[in-house]
Amino acid sequence: MQLPIPDGANLKEIEVCRAMLEGYGGIVVLTNFKMPSFAGYTGAVKNIGVGLASPDSKAAVHEPGYLRSEAFFTNLADAAKGIKARMGRKMTAISILSNIHAEPFGGAAPKTGNLGIVGSFDPAAADQAACDLIWQLPIRTAQRQSMGQKIDSGWLQLEKLAAVSAGSRLYRRTVV
Repeated sequence: MQLPIPDGANLKEIEVCRAMLEGYGGIVVLTNFKMPSFAGYTGAVKNIGVGLASPDSKAAVHEPGYLRSEAFFTNLADAAKGIKARMGRKMTAISILSNIHAEPFGGAAPKTGNLGIVGSFDPAAADQAACDLIWQLPIRTAQRQSMGQKIDSGWLQLEKLAAVSAGSRLYRRTVV
């Protein structure tokens, strides 16, 4: 089933399984948050934008050559936006941050180990909260990273989500 991507920057539609949209009352996107990853990190947005897409749409997100380029991250944000727009609050993102290993760079001293669980109806907010737990970077420091650092830290993925309005990066932390 083709879904339109409202105001998609690169992708205008994404194909997903019809049963996912029509046969279920909702979806829980349960993620073993991983870093490093091809996408900087593997979180809720990647599991939605690539994991829930059809094989043809996965290929469209990655583009020929499977490069870690700005276009890939924009496509990933577009795909996640289209699926989330259709699912609305019928989708919950939960990420488990266990056994995290991240290499320090440019002033960042990442937390490692078992950091907890984050969740949200907004996958962008869940991913932002997870990255904040790991990197603890002030926004100005994160924005000044090189392109390679932005890719490796996941910051580019978060920037592209904001650029295509694929959710909010704002969240409220509640410790349980």
